[in-house]
Parts: sequence; structure tokens; C-alpha cells
Amino acid sequence: MKVFNRICCLILAVIISSSSLVYAATSSYSKKNINGVNVNYVELKMGNLNVKPIVLNANNQMASTESLASMAKKAGAFAAINGTYFEAYNGTPVPWGTIIKNNKLLHISNGGSVVGITNEGKLLVDRLSFEFEGYVNGRLRAYPWRINHPSTEPEAITIFTPEYGTSVNVSQGGRAIIVSNGKVVEISSTDFMVPTDGFAIVYNPSVSYLADERYKLGDEVSYKVIINTRFTKSSQWDDVVTAIGAGPSLIINGAITANGLEEGFFEDKINTERAGRSFIGAKTDGTIIFGNMGSVTIKEAAEACKQMGLIDAMCLDGGGSIALYYPSANVSMAGRNINNGLGFIEIIAKPSSASVIIDNENVPFDAYNIDNNNYFKLRDIAMALKRCNKKFNVEWNGSINAINLITNEEYLPVGGELTVQNNIHNKKASMSKSDIFINGEKAELKAYTIENNNYFKLRDIADCIDFEVDWDGATNSIIINTN
Repeated sequence: MKVFNRICCLILAVIISSSSLVYAATSSYSKKNINGVNVNYVELKMGNLNVKPIVLNANNQMASTESLASMAKKAGAFAAINGTYFEAYNGTPVPWGTIIKNNKLLHISNGGSVVGITNEGKLLVDRLSFEFEGYVNGRLRAYPWRINHPSTEPEAITIFTPEYGTSVNVSQGGRAIIVSNGKVVEISSTDFMVPTDGFAIVYNPSVSYLADERYKLGDEVSYKVIINTRFTKSSQWDDVVTAIGAGPSLIINGAITANGLEEGFFEDKINTERAGRSFIGAKTDGTIIFGNMGSVTIKEAAEACKQMGLIDAMCLDGGGSIALYYPSANVSMAGRNINNGLGFIEIIAKPSSASVIIDNENVPFDAYNIDNNNYFKLRDIAMALKRCNKKFNVEWNGSINAINLITNEEYLPVGGELTVQNNIHNKKASMSKSDIFINGEKAELKAYTIENNNYFKLRDIADCIDFEVDWDGATNSIIINTN
């Protein structure tokens, strides 16, 4: 009988917990009925800076489709949701909304709303619009219309980046300015692939004469993105690493918005009719919630989000595109294949196999690779440069949780510097919560905390301290020159 009772208790515990399953102590999946609306959602505690938001692109390009689960698995995401609207019925399946990936704008829409998540995990919602400026040898010479979206208008000017991922079509009579490493390397009238280290500006036939007038091989070319906001500050979007545009917005700064007409939506299925909807938002404490609802109007969706405690919220693509992925609770809801999604991953630091040579001397380091960048313990770098021309000291101010780098001052060791542990295992990393100062002035440097030590991107430190860093692929070596 006791065994039977224990089994019953175990079964009961499973039943009770099945409506709220937890992953990695930072997220959970729940089902609720709010005002008669069935809501399935993932709740993510962003106070844990070991979590990173990422844009998922179908087949790693801008004009394809794939299931959300497939995209999420490839990226190693522990949770994901469908993203912005896309061309689901006719022609090339390109996105229609704004996309920012790894702090880089990849696509725009000047309608709807945009949800952005910063380096620190703060969620923003706003009705954004965008402008582009193109520069040739430092002079403003172009006003591109859009980015990574094929343009049919004869007078259109369009930017394409490597993330477009497939061949760019140049219509008959059009011209493409192809830029690599900041300089024009080709002016083409045929289809092309965007250089991995550059971008392209395509002039459609009615304006193609401008390409020949304003560009020549070797010219230095760049472009600037201007973000116009309504409810937030433009400066807040400088720190946004991931963003998805869709809409309509539901709540902004605690106030219900839920007005599709104001955001450029004219279809009844979006503005007034009941439909299945995906959504994302955040609470006052920064907790992010994303999921889907049963058949609701946008005003009913906004009220449900308000009841959940959200102060910012927005609709994502809905209808047949609704998808939610949370494998730890065996959740993989999906309709059709989609163009893009929003995922969340744990930040993993992989031991770096690269050797480091400083002024022709091999120096052993414990280093880690995160997102294809090498990160080094700050005090190890300072110790290694102690006798070099580019020395610096490191001070810690615990009262304000701040690190101060002092240039041209000899480093004072604290013990344990340049201790090599020959790590072979991946480790969890989290965004550093410490402020960084250089000679007393605050600096914006990305740093990660790994086992209570702060690790910095080597090239960022090189820029601050003014030494050279090169890569020798033949010997898998990082070359530092301080002379």
C-alpha cells in the first residue's frame, strides 16, 4: 500500500507540474485561460544574463522557409517563437517586417511595430521608421529605400548585405555597386553574390545612371541607418542586439495601444476579426513572455497581456504562421514553414585553441571563443603586457561594481594571472554586470563573466590600449604587436 501511495503521489506531482514546466531554472512553460482566452506561453527570466536572444533565418538566408523547430535546433535554442510577416503565398518568401540580428539591421518596414531586446535583456516595443544614407568618399550621395528586399519599382535603390544569403537579381538596365572591405570592387549589371566582408547597393533601371555618375572602382563607400522612434529614445535602440517587427502593438509603456490602422494595417483579419495570434512582451521586472492565444481580437489580446502583467507587448505573425518551440515541455506547435523566428540560447564559452604571440614571444593563455570571437581574462592581458610598450593597470571598485583600466601604468598583480588550466570543456558565460572605465571615462565594452572572472574581446582591448592584433590562419595564432 505504501508503494502504491508513493506512486500515486508521484503521478499527482507530474499532473500538477505539467501546466508549468521549467527549463534551466530561467524559463518555464504554462497554459492559462485568461478572460476566456486560452494562452500558451514561455516565461523567461532575463535577470540571468546567460541567456541571449537570436533571430532565426530559414536556411540561414533571407528568402527561404523552414519549420521553426528545425531553425531552433540548428541554432541550439531552448525556446523559440515565430517572427515577422513574410510573403507566404506568392513569389519569393521574403520577410515584410523589421529584422535586427547581432546588432545589425537586416530588413525594415515603416509600418507596424518592432520588439527589440538589448544586450542586457531589456525588451522595448515601439513604432519605428527608418532612413538610409549612402556615402561615397565621405560625401552623402545616395538615399537607399530598403535593405535585403528585392525592389520592383524602376527608381528603387536597395542595399543588400551578406545575410541575404543567395544571389541578388539585377534587372535589365540596372546597376549594382559591389563593396568589399569598404571599397568598390565591382560595378555590375548582372546577378551577383554579396561579398562576405561587404555589401552592395542596387540601382534599378530608372536611376542606374547614378551608379555610373557617382561611383568608380576603389571608392570608399558606406551607409548609415537612421532610426526614428515614437515612444522610446533612439539611443535605446543602439544597444538592441535582436529585433523583430510585426504588430500591431498591444501595450507600450503600460498603456494599451492595439490600433492596427494607426500602424498601417488595413485588413480586417488583423484589425477587428478574431484570430489566433502569437505575441511577445515583458513585465516590469524584465521577465519576457512569449506565446500564442486562441481566437481573439487585438484588443482582447491586449487585455489578456495586461492581465498577465505585461507593460510592453506586441503581436507577431499569426494565423498559419503560429509556432512555438519549447522542447523541455515537449512543445513544438507549428503550422506552415516560416521565413524567420525569434529564439533564445544559453551563452556557451568554448576553449580557444589559438596560440598567442606577443612581440614574437609565445604566451600561454586560458581563452574562450564566444560567437566566433576570442575572449581573454582582463588581468591576464594586463600581466602579459606588463613589460611591453602598451602596458595598463586594472583597478576594481567594489562599491560601484566597476573596472577601471589605466593606460601607461604598470600592472600590479593580484595573483593567479596567466595560470593555464588546459580547459577542454565548454563553460557557461553570462554578460558582465560590471561597468567598464578607461582612465576614469566610461567605455562601452562587451564582457562576459566565466567562473567569476571577466573576459574581454581581445580586439576591443587592443583598440582601447592601442596595440595591433593580427590573425595567422596558417599557424592558428593570434599575433600581438605593441611596438
